[in-house]
Amino acid sequence: MRTCFFMGMLGICGVVLWLLYVPPMHSTVLSLDPANRSERESTTSARSKGTVYVVIAPECPISNSYLPKLNRLHVDLREHGMELIGVVPSVAASRQSIDAFQRKFSVGFPIVPDAQQSLCRDLNATHTPQAILVNAAGTVVYSGRIDDRFTRIAGQQREVRHDSLQLAVGSFLNGESPEVSETEPVGCHIEFLHDSQGSVVQQHSDLSETTIVFTKHIAPIIYGHCTRCHRQGEAAPFSLLTYEDTVQHATQIRETVEQRLMPPWKPAANFGRFKNEHRLTESEIKTVTVWVQSGMPRGPDQAMPSPPEFPEGWQLGKPDLELIMPESFDVPAEGPDVYRHFVIPIGLTKNRLISAFEFRPGAPDVVHHATTFYDTTGQGRKLDEADPGPGYSRVGTPGFAVSGSLGGWGPGGLPNQLPIGMGRPLSKDADLILQVHYHPSGRKVKDQSRIGLYFASEWADRLVTEIMIANTDLVIPADAAYHHHRAEWTLPVDTILLDATPHMHVLGRRIQAVAYPPAGDAVPLIRIDDWDFYWQDSYAFEKPVELPAGTKIVLDCLFDNSSANPQNPSSPPRDVSWGDFSNDEMGICYFQATTRTIDDYELLNNSSKANFQSQWDEYIKRKESRESNANAAQ
Repeated sequence: MRTCFFMGMLGICGVVLWLLYVPPMHSTVLSLDPANRSERESTTSARSKGTVYVVIAPECPISNSYLPKLNRLHVDLREHGMELIGVVPSVAASRQSIDAFQRKFSVGFPIVPDAQQSLCRDLNATHTPQAILVNAAGTVVYSGRIDDRFTRIAGQQREVRHDSLQLAVGSFLNGESPEVSETEPVGCHIEFLHDSQGSVVQQHSDLSETTIVFTKHIAPIIYGHCTRCHRQGEAAPFSLLTYEDTVQHATQIRETVEQRLMPPWKPAANFGRFKNEHRLTESEIKTVTVWVQSGMPRGPDQAMPSPPEFPEGWQLGKPDLELIMPESFDVPAEGPDVYRHFVIPIGLTKNRLISAFEFRPGAPDVVHHATTFYDTTGQGRKLDEADPGPGYSRVGTPGFAVSGSLGGWGPGGLPNQLPIGMGRPLSKDADLILQVHYHPSGRKVKDQSRIGLYFASEWADRLVTEIMIANTDLVIPADAAYHHHRAEWTLPVDTILLDATPHMHVLGRRIQAVAYPPAGDAVPLIRIDDWDFYWQDSYAFEKPVELPAGTKIVLDCLFDNSSANPQNPSSPPRDVSWGDFSNDEMGICYFQATTRTIDDYELLNNSSKANFQSQWDEYIKRKESRESNANAAQ
């Protein structure tokens, strides 16, 4: 994020050249609608040599994430006789709503409403955010993305490698044509109006029986798969509880479901069965596509199902013990994603069995996902004390061999309760380690999230532990596009698996776990073919998976460490080893597991702890060896 980028790209000669001459750079010339021209001219300074229009939407998280950068760009442009103007292309874009939006996000540049969307049509804008650089003659010089930080919607993010808009403006001020005058914007689709009255509502009173309509066909899909996130107070950026809500985002919905980005259900079909699956079928995807293509007819009101009802607050009811972060954490307005571990004393007076936990984000618009661990060693407190801010920073594991995990949370994820009679042992001396992944939203916010613990009944006698399938002996060579890595572990006793939690970092592409019993067929456990670091979750099996002693669980991971991987944090690629930080990698699958007898549980629990500690010790040895060799080479 460079602030005064012009100074780096322009010399004195370049500035003088710009003052003397601003040539037309592109063949497209705007013929702006008179209705827009008056407001545009009242916003644009008469001395402006060029204007950058940025089409934005208050409900688009990608658009909002760029607002701090656009504020800085606005100041720089003014110093060079140019303007930056925001454009909101929504039918609901009133002056009052835009003023409120500017205050909420501390927007310093002017924003004009484009309720009839004629300015966006003149600019040939299709997405938010989208930047259009226009010279004083009305010629489009550049159109497209602001930079390449987002490679696709639904959470994909990386560091900026090509500042497309800044480079285009620099060339423009230097009196030159941009090397790249058009790029593909990444963000939210502009939902253009469908009639002259500015209405997208299509009543279609003469609907045939085969017509796909919202009330009969689309609402059940939306209510069944979308509204658990897309409702007031949840993490999704807009609500989808009504027909009007849905048509305002219809093109976006169609694109994301066709690409299987939404709903964000990652496990592959027919490879393990899980509770609360919200994967769309091919028929449902086709239904959404046809409905959008046919003009989004509403349909008869009597066919509309009732909107789903969700509990207010805690989804499992009032917890037996409510924990809260000791202090709030300041999430920055912009920059890379933040990973933070918070140490929360549990304060139990006796050992308990935990049947469920529930996570409630304090700031849902910035909390991307969370994972809970518990620690009886005191190592978490030491790491916390060594970091000056609330909690401590680390990606992946908490940074030491934790005593166990209670599971994770992602947007839309429903808390899972262990079967009756089961519980995870939790020591009275344990601290909770809460790992939170924050996604900056364009404005500074404070988060102070909460965790609810639910105790198993006093007569519960089935203890649950966690097993880990991992191999820390991992080195991914630079430029390796298909690097295979395998880990395996053999169950020492008859074991019952309850859920699966796979984990890799940004180089991960595919992860698969399969159980191989001593006799009989292999048992598929979980497979994710398009791993996305930004959409991680725990998946509870529809029915517990029973495996005999001697079963080998094999984990296969595929990594892409090539320059073709847009998520690769290193340019050029470098060798990557196992580690906790974002430039390192991992390949793990955790399983909550139980046994039929207490003796088997003790053996499974002790074997699992020994495996975890062994993998951790081997990792530390390899890490120290690499660091020693690196120091010796200097």
